[in-house]
Amino acid sequence: MATKTLHSCFKFLLAASILCCEAQAAAETTLYERLGGEKVIAGFVDETIELTVRDPKTGRSFDKVNLVNLKKKIVEHICELSHGPCKYSGDPMKLVHKGLDIQEGEFYGMVEHLRTALGHAGVGEGPKNELLKILAPMKRDIVTK
Repeated sequence: MATKTLHSCFKFLLAASILCCEAQAAAETTLYERLGGEKVIAGFVDETIELTVRDPKTGRSFDKVNLVNLKKKIVEHICELSHGPCKYSGDPMKLVHKGLDIQEGEFYGMVEHLRTALGHAGVGEGPKNELLKILAPMKRDIVTK
C-alpha cells in the first residue's frame, strides 16, 4: 500500500513539474514570437497599410508617403516594441505625424484595419490584444484634431 501511495505521489509531482515548466516556457516567450516573428509582422503590416490607404475614411494622410519605407519602419517599430531583435530607426511618433491633422476617426479606422490584418495573419486574441495595448498610447502623438 505504501508503494502505491509513493508511486501516486511521484506521478503527481512529475505532472506538476511538467505543468510548471510549460507555464514558465510560455511566460518566457516574447510577444514578437507569439505574433509569429518578422515574416508574419511584415505581412500584417503590409495588409494594414494597403487597407488603410484604399479606405476613403483613412487614406487621406498617406497621399504623399513612401509606402515601402513606411511599412519597413512600422515593422521595425512593432518588432522592437514586441521584444524582437529589431531596432526602430524612425523618428518619434509626434514628429512623424506633425501637421497631418489626423482625426480620431482616422486613427480608429486604421486600428480596425490592423485588427483585420492580424486576424488574417492568424494572430490569436491574446497576442493581438497585447499588441494593441502597446500601440494604444501612441494615439496622443498621432491624433492632432
